[in-house]
Amino acid sequence: MAESLPIPAMPAGAEKFGAWFDEDAALRACAFFPAMLRHTEGEWAGKPFHLMDWQRDELIRPLFGWKRADGTRLFRRAWIEIPRKNGKTEIAAGISLLLMFIDREMGGQGYSMAVDKDQAKIVFNKAATMAAMNPGLSNRLELLKGAIYCPALNASFKPLSAGPQGKHGLSPTFAIGDEVHEWRDGELADVVHKGTAARRQPLEIYITTAGIKGVGYAAEQHDLALEILAGDVIDPTILVVIFAANENDDWTKEETWRKANPNYGISVKPDYMREEAEKAARSPRAENDFRRFHLNQWTEQITRWIPVADWKASAGSISWKDLPAYVAGRRCFGGIDLSQARDWSALCWCFPPPDDQPEGEYIFTWRFWLPDQSLFNEPAGRRARYQSYVDAGALTLMPGNIVDNEYIRAQVNADAEIYNPEWIGIDPFNMGDMPNRMRDTDGLPIEFFRQGYLSMSPASKGFERLVLGHKMQHGNHPVASWMARNISVTTDPAGNIKPDKSAETGASGKIDGIVAAIMAYGGATLKPPERPVGVQNVNGILIIG
Repeated sequence: MAESLPIPAMPAGAEKFGAWFDEDAALRACAFFPAMLRHTEGEWAGKPFHLMDWQRDELIRPLFGWKRADGTRLFRRAWIEIPRKNGKTEIAAGISLLLMFIDREMGGQGYSMAVDKDQAKIVFNKAATMAAMNPGLSNRLELLKGAIYCPALNASFKPLSAGPQGKHGLSPTFAIGDEVHEWRDGELADVVHKGTAARRQPLEIYITTAGIKGVGYAAEQHDLALEILAGDVIDPTILVVIFAANENDDWTKEETWRKANPNYGISVKPDYMREEAEKAARSPRAENDFRRFHLNQWTEQITRWIPVADWKASAGSISWKDLPAYVAGRRCFGGIDLSQARDWSALCWCFPPPDDQPEGEYIFTWRFWLPDQSLFNEPAGRRARYQSYVDAGALTLMPGNIVDNEYIRAQVNADAEIYNPEWIGIDPFNMGDMPNRMRDTDGLPIEFFRQGYLSMSPASKGFERLVLGHKMQHGNHPVASWMARNISVTTDPAGNIKPDKSAETGASGKIDGIVAAIMAYGGATLKPPERPVGVQNVNGILIIG
């Protein structure tokens, strides 16, 4: 290998460090993988870890071959972007074990960094599994629950999660950051970086898939990486490796999938990619996810959400006016999205399929309210739209110029007499004591359902599946259908979603009815004793989020 492989290109500006390529060091680093490591999962489990060409030539040889004049590594940081299923966690685990032994630094400290403890353990646990599979490694290491320890060097490798509190005494020799697109900020990275100051040749490696444009620490580092690749920023201490499709590449084409995925046809299966692309073709949000996770393209935070054709196809054969009579006897769950003052308020009732028809359809019915003075204050075109809803019986005008919560409360109670709901979700924000009165005085099964990412995401994704799978009936309610056209979703770095107004419709594009429907569906799909992360019981009211 040493005779046939070309020397990797010297980074711009490396001459100031007296940079030279150490072929023997590069060879030893590459040889470590098949000689000492085994794959841990799937069809390759237990087989020697032979590096793929891209792993060898883009990562390992440059990272460990380029040296400074004093013989230490040139690169002190690596920024690596790879789509999902290309073995990034496997290579990260292998590098961590390599770094424990290649430097032979007494008292070495290595860390697997991530946004939370469980994520930080993924690379760490994989490294421990690799070490356990080779007697040559396991005999030299102590594989503890929270550390891989090398007694001969007094060195360790541990998981490390955000935030930085209590970590200022660290002195890392190396650190590997995983799924950096989920990091809200760079505080942990900053603490780790400052802790490397006393080390001879520290190395920080950050491996991630693409994230959301302009959101989080990874977006900032991605922009820097692009500037380094373009030559606008000269920093020969940072190795940048990015596998991704270009903005103008056709995301539906196999040639684009192959371009973005270096392990295409190996760990990235063509059949899987075709199936995911077919799903993405039906949903703007799924398209966004496909492009971000599988083509490594950085996407916008706000995404168009419900395809009009699928919403229409989910209307069912029964008119929205007749659905309330059709649901008699079904289990019922509610969602209420109240206005703070003069805007729309919405109530949605969700009726799951009967227990003996689990693959049946969910039925949704709505009530909408608006203060009549708000209608008169709207521009002419918008006022005409709203008046058409009033004339059709799809929108109720309340007297006055502000929302009358007692008016809405009375209607909720009247409906509850008919439907006997098991659960009614309401966002507690700025609702005063109304939820408590509905619960304590009226005896309604009120639950607080906050509208943040963690609480809304599971229900939103489930609601989306109902629409795309045509597993719901909404009777083509005119207001709900209008709001379905207005709605988008925003995505956080972890891939959680929540509803938002479309950038195309702005403030005039109301979405309250869909938000209420998502909350109602969320209640219908919470099966005790399972509860989502973030559930609290406060004064007898379950708070989700």
